[in-house]
Amino acid sequence: MQLLYRRVCADVGLLLFLVTWRLWTPQTVFPQIPFFAALTEVPRYIDWLAITAVVVSLFLAGLSTRELIWRRAMIAFAVAATLLMLLNQHRFQPWAYQFVLFATIMANCRATVATQLMRWIVVSIYVYSAISKLDYQFLHSLGPQFLSTLAGYVGVASVEWPVNLQVWLASLFPVGELIVGVGLLVPRTRRVAIFAAVGLHLLLLLILGPWGLSHQPGVLVWNLFFIAQAWMLFAERQADEEPATNDPRRRVAERLCFLLTGIVIAFPASESLGYCDHWPAWELYSPRNSRVQVAIHASAVDRLPPEIQQHLSLASEDSAWRQLHIDRWSLDSLSVPVYPEDRFQIGVALALADRYELALAIHVTQQSASDRWTGERGELTFVGYEQLEATRQNFRINVKARRGSP
Repeated sequence: MQLLYRRVCADVGLLLFLVTWRLWTPQTVFPQIPFFAALTEVPRYIDWLAITAVVVSLFLAGLSTRELIWRRAMIAFAVAATLLMLLNQHRFQPWAYQFVLFATIMANCRATVATQLMRWIVVSIYVYSAISKLDYQFLHSLGPQFLSTLAGYVGVASVEWPVNLQVWLASLFPVGELIVGVGLLVPRTRRVAIFAAVGLHLLLLLILGPWGLSHQPGVLVWNLFFIAQAWMLFAERQADEEPATNDPRRRVAERLCFLLTGIVIAFPASESLGYCDHWPAWELYSPRNSRVQVAIHASAVDRLPPEIQQHLSLASEDSAWRQLHIDRWSLDSLSVPVYPEDRFQIGVALALADRYELALAIHVTQQSASDRWTGERGELTFVGYEQLEATRQNFRINVKARRGSP
């Protein structure tokens, strides 16, 4: 494994944690929902210890040239970051997941083995991400928005084009992504696919950057990393196979990393069955995810703090209910998109109802992931805290907020 690639991984990882720092601290602005109910009582100082370990280990990994120090720093990072994600599902950002996987693989495998395993994972990211966008919701909403943003750079209003034309052109985004993934997998087409990958991420930076849709810095940094990764992970010809290690622990570690890689690549296929969440399934920029809509009755709005009230829809004479835009709340308070699962978002609604004693003043609509061909969603409606509380038994994973969450 090239020393440069190691350093880029460590430095970009550190930058991503810095630009999203509020998410990783024991903040009480936005509810924290652990993956397991047993973690709801974990004291807040554990978060501080873990994020300190993350920063220090990435800093050491970016500077050290000693193999033993570097490997131990990567293991420490992977353990600390995993703990932070277990303490809050919101932290299971796709880039954090990738960096934990890569740190684990690089720390435990020979360079050539690690390179091959990471290549397979990157290819799976492109392929699963592309498949998730070959979907009615993307092709009729976010896809045309991407197209309109690009067309705007040359002064063309694509929104005036026929809908069918917009849909067909929007489909070029996932098709191109799929071609990149398959091209990187095949040695004969890899060099061309590298240039295609760079072009793909440059287009995404134009679309998502400050002159486009103005997404959060973390999204832009991760796309920049994918450009660098395309060159450093795929352009370099694989060195001759390194001799097998005589250390039995290293041999076991490599076999476990092969098993881990196989699980990571296969697990997203279970998303449609309800086992894998949308982000671990690499559904990136895909609006088909399950979600909830939360509304607060006007009579209870004053119970909410100003930082939450500002994300309520405007009062209306036609309805006493005001929509709470939890996606905007997440972006403004933590600089990251909200975790795209109805389970997590119900946990957020439960935490609000409990902390601010909303009782019957909260109205929640749970929406399933959209149908790939029609875009239709199943809906369930819950009025009041008691009905919402009863939904906990429907989920295999915890929906209860940590102690002290809003």
